[in-house]
Amino acid sequence: MKTNMGRLDQVLRVGTSLGLIYLGFFKPQLINDSFSRYLIGSIGIISLIIAALRHCPLYTLSGINTCPGKKDPRRSE
Repeated sequence: MKTNMGRLDQVLRVGTSLGLIYLGFFKPQLINDSFSRYLIGSIGIISLIIAALRHCPLYTLSGINTCPGKKDPRRSE
C-alpha cells in the first residue's frame, strides 16, 4: 500500500480518533443511546487504524494525496 496521508493529516486524524474513542467508550453519560456510543467509538477505532497505516481508501478513490513526496518525473507541469 502506498501512503497517501501527510503528517499533519495523520496528527489531526489521530486526535479526532482519540476524541471519538473517548466519547464512545469512556464517557457513557454523555451519549445516552448505546448504539450511538458504539458507533462513534467504532468510527474512532477505524480512523485510528487508517491514521496508523497512513493510507486512506477514500483518498485513493478521490485521487487525493496529502503526503509530500517526489514529483513524478514523467509529468511535466
